[in-house]
Amino acid sequence: MKSLANLSITTITVIISYYLVDKFQIYLLTGINAQSSENLFASYIYLPHGVRVIVTYVFGLNTFLGLFIAHIITGLESLSENNLFIITASFFSAISPLIAIYFVFKKFNLNLKDIKIANIIKTAVISSLLNSFFSVSIRYFFKFYKSGEIFSLQFLQFLVGDILGVLFLFLILILFLNLKKIIFKS
Repeated sequence: MKSLANLSITTITVIISYYLVDKFQIYLLTGINAQSSENLFASYIYLPHGVRVIVTYVFGLNTFLGLFIAHIITGLESLSENNLFIITASFFSAISPLIAIYFVFKKFNLNLKDIKIANIIKTAVISSLLNSFFSVSIRYFFKFYKSGEIFSLQFLQFLVGDILGVLFLFLILILFLNLKKIIFKS
């Protein structure tokens, strides 16, 4: 019963975190007059991917359901049609950080000593490569792209945006935690 309660709390926390950061990302992009909805899918600093990786670092396998649901919710808000696309894209976006973290650490239950800058960078790159590959491939499969566009600028936008989103959010988290130590130490 306790594990079900933990999973429920984790799922709700992940959904809320992802949803709020996704809304913040859209606000930032529309605030700088993003010209098309495509820009909302491939920003050069994509903060929601940072949330995917950070919550997976913190909660491990328990994040999958929350990320999957959060992705479906935000996907339905931005694309009111093509539900199969949204479900497929949500599945692969939710599983990408899990695969990357397992690939880097060979386990899911991480300790603080496991989290070093080199491992964060490796996880950021691997999860971003996976997510970018899946995102572009799924969009191609669902006829969003023509065959000549499949691994073009869009792939690089996903890749760079995802990597920078992870690194940027980790930097903010590290600065916040260090500031918290300084404030409460005094």
